[in-house]
Amino acid sequence: MELYQIRYFLAVCETLNFTRAAEQCNVSQPSLTRAIKKLEDELGGELFRRERSRTHMTELGRSMQPFLRQSLDSALAAKAQAENYGRGDMASLKLGLGSSIDLQIVLPALEELTRVMPGLKLTLVRMASRELIQKLEEGEIEISIGALDDVVWDRMNQWPLFTEEFMLIADQNHPLSQRQNISISDLEDEPLLIRSHCDFGAAFSSALEQQNIKIRVCHEYSDPSDAGALAGMGLGVTIVPRSLKTSEAAVAMHVDGLGLNRTVSLFSVSGRRYSSAGSALVQMLRAADWSSFECEANQ
Repeated sequence: MELYQIRYFLAVCETLNFTRAAEQCNVSQPSLTRAIKKLEDELGGELFRRERSRTHMTELGRSMQPFLRQSLDSALAAKAQAENYGRGDMASLKLGLGSSIDLQIVLPALEELTRVMPGLKLTLVRMASRELIQKLEEGEIEISIGALDDVVWDRMNQWPLFTEEFMLIADQNHPLSQRQNISISDLEDEPLLIRSHCDFGAAFSSALEQQNIKIRVCHEYSDPSDAGALAGMGLGVTIVPRSLKTSEAAVAMHVDGLGLNRTVSLFSVSGRRYSSAGSALVQMLRAADWSSFECEANQ
């Protein structure tokens, strides 16, 4: 059974006239008649009964009409969806976002993307930047945004977006929050909040050791978004990337002598074809103005 046969059958159902149905389908009447006859052979009975100038639907024809109408509608819908997908009206995008990357920094691009591609299906994958690289290699995500400087796979595209400093955050009533200038030595004996499995935790610990700074107590947390809330309640001080939004109860401050920065980059696999949504997002992110997050030395 072919779609054109179903289309011809439904046209005859609508007009009850083979000549007008052929005109409606833009085919000759003999072609339409042969198609209907072939459909009847496949279904095992007459669909129409022709009496002189009048055409009637048979019981089989009436019973088949709703099913064949549904079949045609489904086929046309599938075709339209495939065409929309090819044009980008419908598209899917699997985006990886490092656990310490604030979603707010990519929202403007995502909002624009959903505006121009209203049928976009976005899958956002959150995990450590290093784990996202593995997901990229395995083809489970298309693009990722993270902070890694030691990616060694030669097929990995890496486009630096901005380099930012780590800031100290503390409760707004903390003595350090009232200071104009803070040095790394001011962290002596301060209770610290340390994020477990942080890619930059070792560098922070090394910076403290080099200055012979003793830490009185450490508290651990795993979700970067909890840093501001924990610092804001006075549990301790911690360092976070400048772009990471923190609690209103906490204050972010530059620390002289800390010298801890990270570069946030866009990653994809070289030679792997982008989806229409992926290609658009890469272009938007690479063209975006990231200067508000840049270290002062890089501006």
